[in-house]
Amino acid sequence: MYSPIDQLEILSDLGQGRYSVTPPKVHPSFSTYVVQATPGIGVFWIKAISPTMENDSYGAQARQLKDQIHNQLSKRYGLGTAHDELLPGSIWDEPRDWAQALTANERHCFIIWEAENSDALPEDLESLFLGISGLSSNDTSLCIEYASARMKDAEAELQDMLSDLL
Repeated sequence: MYSPIDQLEILSDLGQGRYSVTPPKVHPSFSTYVVQATPGIGVFWIKAISPTMENDSYGAQARQLKDQIHNQLSKRYGLGTAHDELLPGSIWDEPRDWAQALTANERHCFIIWEAENSDALPEDLESLFLGISGLSSNDTSLCIEYASARMKDAEAELQDMLSDLL
């Protein structure tokens, strides 16, 4: 974290301090990497996204990959807090509707590590998130997000930069 953005290989500028990048170290389970950075702080947020898992309406591929990545992350950061819940009243309650429930934002499946609840996170990390997204009724994706302990400072810097545009 906190590396200046010009030290990364930028693939595209996504706006508001977000960039698609090729990171120094690539994990084989992820194909897209996005960072957010400010001139004053550098990189303060990192997101890695898996390729789309097609024909995964039951979520089997996504859950298997989540479990594998969770196991890898646990060795470094501890277990984290797991959440896998279908919201009450959801009509997407059949096993074949697993991805659709995610897509409709009626199911949440993620693991989170937060600095306030974990001694295993490095001092410069506020949180770490591993989650599954529904892209359609049949397609899923997995992501990891690392959020810096200086996230609030960086967001304030971004707001100042945006106010300069007015």
